[in-house]
Amino acid sequence: MEPPPIGPSGDLARVERVRFGWLARLFGRGLALYVRLVARTAHFSGPPVRQDQVVFAIWHESNLGAAAAAYRLRPGHVHVSFSTRRFRGIVMNAMLHGLGWGAVTLPESGKQGSREATSVSRAMARVGREGKSLVASCDGPAGPHRVAKPGVLIVARESGLPVLPWAVAARPPVRLTRRWDRQLVPLPFCRLRVEEGELLRVGPRERIRPILVRLQEELDRISRLADRRMGVG
Repeated sequence: MEPPPIGPSGDLARVERVRFGWLARLFGRGLALYVRLVARTAHFSGPPVRQDQVVFAIWHESNLGAAAAAYRLRPGHVHVSFSTRRFRGIVMNAMLHGLGWGAVTLPESGKQGSREATSVSRAMARVGREGKSLVASCDGPAGPHRVAKPGVLIVARESGLPVLPWAVAARPPVRLTRRWDRQLVPLPFCRLRVEEGELLRVGPRERIRPILVRLQEELDRISRLADRRMGVG
């Protein structure tokens, strides 16, 4: 049985009621095996990646590539990402569990009461205290494509961790062009390159908007850099 995600109590009971939840878990486990295969067979390039505890800020399109890179280049680290309570969230939970990682389950859209928000905040703070790193898709879960939202900075403020922008490029650059995020699919034995941006820190009472502008600029810069050095674009 799938272990409960890191998050508000009762999450597991809620995800179990999702239609075809068994199929989502099966798909997630398959994705975990695929990510492990890519991580073990891909040729990685780029500067050394940081090994300290951070909040990784990525574009949604890089979910699979970033997972493979983190699994290979940060061995021994536990990474925690975010998921929803629906079908895709169960897929994500199962994939993360298959990689030995974890998830913080977000409240359903339109149902983010103070109790749920407090529970998620406490879960993020606990992740920080336990020495785990968080991963957040800055333009997720539904776009617009490559437009950074403030959520990752709120995560950083709640967890007390700095934000590290990450960009991943792959060759061959296989993309699911009909998806809103143009998901990048790294193939086994492909070439993967990771570029890291400058650390961004969010103080307890610091304004989010100016840092969000810097985050957008940094993600755009390192994404272009990764593509250029990989020879794609």
